[in-house]
Amino acid sequence: MKKIYSLLEPAASSFKPLLAGILFALLFSSVSFSQIKVSDDIPQYLFNRFTDGLVVKKSGEKVVAELNYNIATQEMIFKQDGQFLALGNLNSIDTVYLNNMVFIPSDNIFLELAVSGKINLLVQFSGTARVKGEDLGYGVSSETSRVTSMSSISNGGALYNLDLPDNIEITRNITYYVRQGEEMERFVNERAFARLFRDKKKKIKNYIKDNNLDFDNYSHVVQVVKWLNAEL
Repeated sequence: MKKIYSLLEPAASSFKPLLAGILFALLFSSVSFSQIKVSDDIPQYLFNRFTDGLVVKKSGEKVVAELNYNIATQEMIFKQDGQFLALGNLNSIDTVYLNNMVFIPSDNIFLELAVSGKINLLVQFSGTARVKGEDLGYGVSSETSRVTSMSSISNGGALYNLDLPDNIEITRNITYYVRQGEEMERFVNERAFARLFRDKKKKIKNYIKDNNLDFDNYSHVVQVVKWLNAEL
């Protein structure tokens, strides 16, 4: 399948009730990573199915479409006439609302705005796609020799389709960033996070310990950042 980039057409008037419902749900709902309904059937996507989402352009225009986030290509994908297309012209997009989550463009990908405040928590969902190694005997596989095959699969559009080829494996990854003003810093664990706030370092460590929080848990990271915002 040819990879097609497109900016969605304006939503029809029949979408107005749906648009209001989406906005209401986003304003009064929250989500944790444990609530993200992933599926082994489409591991290349963040969610287990395409659902109605809202794309808000910088011009103020709002577009409703069936959306999902492809973690392997790190693109926001929408369904149109039976095809899976990637949102293009990201410079014109302000925000995407999907499954009670808020996504914002960052360079050529989307980041989730998980916490908004003096300290913003941004989350990058990604996936590593690889061709399963062929057994050459003696416990040796040929994964390193399949780079060309992986490239051809990606260019052919297989990573967009719901039916992923049986010989493709997806490893899910999650990366966290905090942003204060114009500065954005990446962190991988609680130590790295605490170092970003040296004046609060001891309080952060105590809060994490007292509440038995684990930075391998998405919802725990969100909890810490929300707490820290309240402390500022």
